[in-house]
Amino acid sequence: MARLKSERNSKKEYSFRKYFKKCTATAVLTIALFTVFSGFTGALFAQGEYENTNFKTLKSDNGFPLSITDDLNNTVKINSKPERILSISLMTDEVLLAVVDKSRIIGVTKLAADPGISNIASDVAGIPNKITLNVETVLSLSPDLVFLATWSDANKVKQLRNAGLPVLQFKSHVTIPGIEKMIATIAEAVGEKKNGEKLISLINSRLNKIHDKIASIPDSSRLTVMDYGTWGSSFGRGSSWDTIVKLAGLKNAVADLKSDKWGTVPVSKEKLIDLNPDILILPGWVWGDPAGSDKFYKKITSDPAL
Repeated sequence: MARLKSERNSKKEYSFRKYFKKCTATAVLTIALFTVFSGFTGALFAQGEYENTNFKTLKSDNGFPLSITDDLNNTVKINSKPERILSISLMTDEVLLAVVDKSRIIGVTKLAADPGISNIASDVAGIPNKITLNVETVLSLSPDLVFLATWSDANKVKQLRNAGLPVLQFKSHVTIPGIEKMIATIAEAVGEKKNGEKLISLINSRLNKIHDKIASIPDSSRLTVMDYGTWGSSFGRGSSWDTIVKLAGLKNAVADLKSDKWGTVPVSKEKLIDLNPDILILPGWVWGDPAGSDKFYKKITSDPAL
């Protein structure tokens, strides 16, 4: 019996390695690409029911002034091409760094400088201000356009608008069309529509290459994968994680389980063992605890049951 079990494990390991030679690089590329544009704001992934891509963009023949409607249906008039742009949302930080010359960005969120969570930590080195949403600080910087998240403090946002600042708010989108719509809108708002189009083209080019590489992998050979957070849950159907998994040619181990309103599925240790995913992804960053990810990794890998 022990010999048969060993042979089965060897075959499984060989199949796993053979498969990974074919898909690991593309899976990593997909995850890296998606996280660059999906953003992070305290929860790693957003949930699908909040997705809304019905942006409206109105502009005059000469480009500016123009009016743009954001994700909260606020229509904002931008009189001239912004030269003092302030972003206090990691997802808009990342998009702006890709479409605007850094000299026009006067500030980004503090999270953007944290290499544990940010894809642009090295790129924001020359940007003078890394801030949180503090009304006095924002007003002192005299921005001509401010980017925030839809979950930013509503009272503070109101104060900024009352002070005459143009403020655009965006959601953390969980689908490629939603992300591309956000990119296009942000690029147009800062007068860099062509750069936005180039970025969207790059995304589609990379995704097409990934699709071509994994298209020949039969469904029966696709591995199951599951993310597992320190709070004992995983992201299910309709989350950005689920989108990443599908684009990478894998199967979400909890896709068939019921998600809560945030897109997460509670997973006990017993359920994790029962699901038995081929790949388990653990967090590399834990909010407010620099050593949290290492502690959680050791906890999982040293557990005899796992």
